[in-house]
Amino acid sequence: MIAPKLPSFFNSKNPKEFIFKPRYYDERKERIYKKTTNINKKIKFNSKSTIKHQKGRNIRIIFLIIILSLLAFIFITN
Repeated sequence: MIAPKLPSFFNSKNPKEFIFKPRYYDERKERIYKKTTNINKKIKFNSKSTIKHQKGRNIRIIFLIIILSLLAFIFITN
């Protein structure tokens, strides 16, 4: 009697392949890449304008909350 063949997750039928992809070295391209990456790119944000926008936004929200609460109070009392 022959033992049944069970599927196995650990034993593979085919051996693992080694794929070697040779790289091409281009000295000119490497120099250009180094020159472009060393440039400091600075982004300046105008923080004063963003603070002003946030303050204005907060004032509008508080003003709307006050108006809505007064309207709700008037409708409830009538």
